[in-house]
Amino acid sequence: MRDAAALVTLASEAGGPRQTIVNAVQRIEQARAQASYTSTQENAWMVLAARAIARDAGGVALDVAGQAQRGPLFRNVRASEVAQQPLKITNTGGGSVQAVVSVSGAPVTPEPPAEKGFKIERLYHTLDGDESDPKKAKQNQRFVVVLKITEPTPQFGRVLIADYLPAGFEIDNPRLVSSGDTGTLSWIADAKAPVHAEFRDDRFSAAFERKAKDAPVFSVAYVVRAVSPGRYVLPQAHVEDMYRPDRFGRTETGTIEITR
Repeated sequence: MRDAAALVTLASEAGGPRQTIVNAVQRIEQARAQASYTSTQENAWMVLAARAIARDAGGVALDVAGQAQRGPLFRNVRASEVAQQPLKITNTGGGSVQAVVSVSGAPVTPEPPAEKGFKIERLYHTLDGDESDPKKAKQNQRFVVVLKITEPTPQFGRVLIADYLPAGFEIDNPRLVSSGDTGTLSWIADAKAPVHAEFRDDRFSAAFERKAKDAPVFSVAYVVRAVSPGRYVLPQAHVEDMYRPDRFGRTETGTIEITR
């Protein structure tokens, strides 16, 4: 898919034969139809290919809801608008036209936990290592969030872990990450140092470089504090191979309550 998208981009920019571009586009469509996920590199090349083709689409003629349109059409339509009045687009030109429709939105029902090459577990402890339950947290109470990853068949990959925080939690001290070089959280088993970690207002993320000879289980941890009383959604934690996103895992969605 990436090679075909690169060919489309280069051929379009260099004024290559039309049939070469058409054949490459067909290869992209066939590969995309068989892939449930695409990598960041593939997405980037497809964006470049789409931009290159768009510059070559000045001859496209359309009728969009009764109005004439020349050239490529890009439009965002809300579901409420389509429900009130369907959007009708007619090809009025002499050639064929391809339409790509993307749908985005937030699921009404949370996604279930999943294990597709990785299993991720989110465990809560006190700073001393005792098990703890964040569902009934006290304001200013601190927790160590341990993210335990199991890769049954380790293989080379660049793996990203992202754990999204409930609205009432804040990361307490970024220096207290379990990375094998701190004694503060030395009780954590299978601790692995990430090659990169980020501590944001809404999430903790860590990147790892995995090899086939690595242990199948590794963990990373960070510290959070319950700051705002209330009842909140506990989002899912995710693990994903950044260049093979069909390999991933996620936890379930939950709820927490912070009391004074």
